Amino acid sequence: MKLISENDVNAAVSKMGAYGDNPIQSLIAVMNGEQGDLLDYLVEVDADEFNRDERDLLVTVSVTAWFILKDAGGSMPPKSGAFVDYLLERNLDRYEDIVEEEETADGFFDELFAGGAEQPILMGFLAGLVLDRPEGYKGEIRDEHVPAILLHVKTVVDALVLDEEEWSAEREVGEFSQEDFDEAGRIVLGLYGEWEESADFEKLDGRDRENARMIVTGFGEFMYNYFLLMPSAWTAQRAVEVCAEIMPRKVLAPDAFFASMYPVLISFMGFVAEEGAVPHADRIAGRLSALAAKR
Repeated sequence: MKLISENDVNAAVSKMGAYGDNPIQSLIAVMNGEQGDLLDYLVEVDADEFNRDERDLLVTVSVTAWFILKDAGGSMPPKSGAFVDYLLERNLDRYEDIVEEEETADGFFDELFAGGAEQPILMGFLAGLVLDRPEGYKGEIRDEHVPAILLHVKTVVDALVLDEEEWSAEREVGEFSQEDFDEAGRIVLGLYGEWEESADFEKLDGRDRENARMIVTGFGEFMYNYFLLMPSAWTAQRAVEVCAEIMPRKVLAPDAFFASMYPVLISFMGFVAEEGAVPHADRIAGRLSALAAKR
């Protein structure tokens, strides 16, 4: 999925008027035909918590998000309820972590929107719809429910943007195995050794080469420890989570280590993609390049 720009948002919003005097109602019918499970989620989630106005706001903003993504990138494959439930649980875990860290309001939303779909401009626009309602708006939106509305909007965007096929493959993985962990480590070390002898490795600067072994082996360990993924099953979604969320929280290292993390892993993934050892390596390298560009 492409990164949504401000122009994409403006272009899509300008087209919504073509759907009549009440475009949201018209678009709900279209979305129901394409993303029925997502619409069911919007109607049913927090059924005992939201009042009617809060529900309407959640549905309106989420349908707007779906239309912007569809207008910018075309129709998306239908997403299952199980996938949406998984993303909700992941976002709830993140929400609870942020609350425990006692973030400021701005920091809270920055942290909440980080990771997952990685659509900062789109999420900023959608957050504005929730937080900055028009003057004269008469609905009852309780302040304490605003974070939950935003969390559900993010879950919808995550579901639309992320690849459910990658997640489905991960569901088949069983319990932690020390034998598999050790085998994953051996595979990563073998790939690292081949890469270290390559021209790609020589193109890195001295600092990156110095940190490379710890970065690559640590990345492999986190991919297995957190997600039980062998190198052949690595996915872009999990790689982003490891680099953007897990390693910064769990690795005690100087700034130079984290400055090297993206160039090292992008180079490594480019090499193993050519070798065919990591089927999703090209996609991983692309997602990490996009993350690095925003740093």
